[in-house]
Amino acid sequence: MADPIFFGESCVLTQDEPPVGHAAHHWDEATRTLRYEYNGRSIIALTVPAGVEFGYRHGSDGDLQSVPFVQQLYFSLSEPAKVTVTFRLSGEAVCMRPQRAGAEQAIFGQVGAPLVFGVNGLYDIRQDLLLSWHGCAWRWLSDGMVRDAQGDLLAEVEVEMGPMVWFLNLQPHYYRQHLGYGYHEPWRFRPDPRPIAGWCSWEAYRRSVSEAHITEVSAFFAETLKPYGLEYIQIDDGYEPTPIPANPAGSIAENWLTTNDQFPHGHAGAIDAITAQGLTPGIWVSASLTNDDFSLYHADEIITDADGVPVKGDWLGYVLDCEPETLQTHVFPYYRKLRELGYRYFKTDQIRHLFIDGLQKAVRQGILSNADAERRFRAYMECTREGMGPDAFCLSSWGVLSQVVGVADACRISMDANPTWAGVRMQIVEQARWYHAQRILFINDPDHICARAKLEWTRSIISLFSLTGGLFMLSDPLEAYDAERVRLLQQCLPPLTTTTGETGPLPLDSAAYTWTKLHGFAVKRDTPVAAEDVELSEALQMAGEFPTMHDDHPFSTLWAVRLGESGRRWTVVGRFATTPLRASALALAHVGLDPVGSYHVFDFWAQQYRGRVSGAIPVEALPLGHCQLLGVRAVLEHPQFLASSRHISMDAVSVQDERWADDTLTLELTGVQDTEETYWIWLPEGWALRAVAAEQVTVVAEAQGELLPVRVRFDRPDGTVRVRFTRV
Repeated sequence: MADPIFFGESCVLTQDEPPVGHAAHHWDEATRTLRYEYNGRSIIALTVPAGVEFGYRHGSDGDLQSVPFVQQLYFSLSEPAKVTVTFRLSGEAVCMRPQRAGAEQAIFGQVGAPLVFGVNGLYDIRQDLLLSWHGCAWRWLSDGMVRDAQGDLLAEVEVEMGPMVWFLNLQPHYYRQHLGYGYHEPWRFRPDPRPIAGWCSWEAYRRSVSEAHITEVSAFFAETLKPYGLEYIQIDDGYEPTPIPANPAGSIAENWLTTNDQFPHGHAGAIDAITAQGLTPGIWVSASLTNDDFSLYHADEIITDADGVPVKGDWLGYVLDCEPETLQTHVFPYYRKLRELGYRYFKTDQIRHLFIDGLQKAVRQGILSNADAERRFRAYMECTREGMGPDAFCLSSWGVLSQVVGVADACRISMDANPTWAGVRMQIVEQARWYHAQRILFINDPDHICARAKLEWTRSIISLFSLTGGLFMLSDPLEAYDAERVRLLQQCLPPLTTTTGETGPLPLDSAAYTWTKLHGFAVKRDTPVAAEDVELSEALQMAGEFPTMHDDHPFSTLWAVRLGESGRRWTVVGRFATTPLRASALALAHVGLDPVGSYHVFDFWAQQYRGRVSGAIPVEALPLGHCQLLGVRAVLEHPQFLASSRHISMDAVSVQDERWADDTLTLELTGVQDTEETYWIWLPEGWALRAVAAEQVTVVAEAQGELLPVRVRFDRPDGTVRVRFTRV
């Protein structure tokens, strides 16, 4: 046995920035417990049965595979025995599959701190530390992580050890070094985790947006969607004078603080129209610099070549030099003033063009070094954040640039969206590609959601981004929001606070999905894009050939999100037909569920109970663009809650608490006053409804075979329903 390295029994966090190095070990012979300490926390403890010889290698001799650093721990026993392993991580840790979804596997997400069947990894977000294990059979000893008195999260596994080696990989600074996101320092900055939902003016009115539009839109959404979770009204391109800056002798800041004739009362008028409805104002700003006369007055503040000729970039114009004095003159003042005026949501656009088409163009021309271009771009982004303040919501748009990590709360992951199939499919596929980043590096922004798309496509895109926790910003003219679409949106609001449940690098052996440019995807800037249908042959041509396209569930079509608190866990499985899906059977293990168990399945959009399953879930074919959401819960031996009509999560939104005691099911509910929702309860054989009682809500309940639909009218926003049963 290796000589122990003692670190002390009482652990204190030693460094704000966790070290890139070994977890130190200590063997306690009295308790036969091997512990590993990392950055002052006892992160791993293995308790070995008495009478069994235990062998281990405590760490790597150096970098396991060049850099970045991996510590690999090895364990074996002289004979088979079950060993309990306890992990202790910071209070911001999640269950994490250490690779992306494979063939026929669902893409995993999670709300809260569940432990997912078959997922052999844990990720400490605060310390950027990934743990994964391999080599022996194992199982979780609870359904979720437990928070201790110090606020740490604990998880336990039981491992069937023996002569075969079980090994653990510790990867410190995982996102920062192993995946290459060098600005990811979660001990210094974490993106705002709140669910974000609102409306953006761009695909509704383009540059013709006006103060009158903002007033009308704010009133409409305050009535229809604000009670369900919509919060922001964001003004996009069209309010500012052009070219930028309209006064070439002045500062860029002056331009963004001025409005054109479409906003006669300036920023104050638009802000007042939004806040009067109890909503939060958001604003679009841009890195573009388009006035050709600007260089005549500010030649020393833009990038020029050796001959003094200004560098210009596509969709950008002149390239600001991004030096501190320039940023303090032209950028910081308008972010700070817009914040002071009342904006709390900032969408900064054209940053891809600033970096790639501007600063990197200067690198290609030999004007700047690579390091200098990156330093200047990062300085620009940090200046915008400083100006808007740490509590404003910061959306970086567009282009997934690692240089915005640590500054932005959200990052736009797709090209300009629109209500065509090319636009909708792009949003779904890009969410799948970038899902390893979700609520770790930033919140994924699919660009605006166009609810005026074909109805089933609308249902798919809003279901996906509500379920997986993406930015949920609508963008349509008001006439697009008919009663049916408004109801769909209500059932998808608010979006969940879902964090990715899987990680790993993006695959580089298949094409990135910017394929849309090959299909005439570029859109005109003057008018919104019209909704249109698509022929199946054209849709398949867009999809092209890719490695998993002939699977029952190709890449991007199958998702599983684990929700709930201990004792009340369930999974929502989502199927999204980015290509037509065949009838098939979903293996429970592929959606993160123990195949030995028995489960209820409820189809949300069909509002239909599909019965009990084991091993696999039979599913029907789905046409192109359609979706299906299945709530899956372990079968209990007594009546149990299955789902509600309120929210696609079935139901992490309106059911605040659920208790079973004395043959009574109690539901603590929150809802929208003066509305009605249905809550479905399963009645097993041998049980019957005895009575229903309610406080602050009105209920009607009548059994229908093995289902008990309980219709609830919210006389007030909160209420209690008690359903009493009797054995028969």
